[in-house]
Amino acid sequence: MSDIEFSTVKAPSYPKGKVINQYAQFGGALGGIFLWLSVAVPDVLFNDYNFGGSEIFNITNAYFITVFNIVWLLGFALIFYIIFGFILGLLPSLFTGWILAQVNAHCNYKGLLISLITGGFMGFAFLSLLELPLIMQVLTGGISAVITGLIALPKYK
Repeated sequence: MSDIEFSTVKAPSYPKGKVINQYAQFGGALGGIFLWLSVAVPDVLFNDYNFGGSEIFNITNAYFITVFNIVWLLGFALIFYIIFGFILGLLPSLFTGWILAQVNAHCNYKGLLISLITGGFMGFAFLSLLELPLIMQVLTGGISAVITGLIALPKYK
């Protein structure tokens, strides 16, 4: 008899738990940041809010107070959007991570395209109750899923 050895090469398993976990952690918060950039920042910068700067101040103090109030308002809005983006986006980002883990998506153009389509659909499905335009709903889910995919999906070898 011949002494032939067969060796089996074990391929590394796909990290499904890691993908689902990182989508759950980052997906909703990134969606909240995108909504902050597209909704709150233009609203604060381009609307005429009266921050109560009195007429006694000279021009330098009035501009300082206005800029300070705008920065404070945007900072508070950013924290608000991140927290509520995480809370409200937890379920759709979990679904997106689960779907990507089931198809064993990797961090290449195909995996990121699947992530974009899945995230866009989840954004549409879960943000349809808000009074946002359709394109904002789809972009919020899609961009959040792609950015999270760059972090969470394993690199293709």
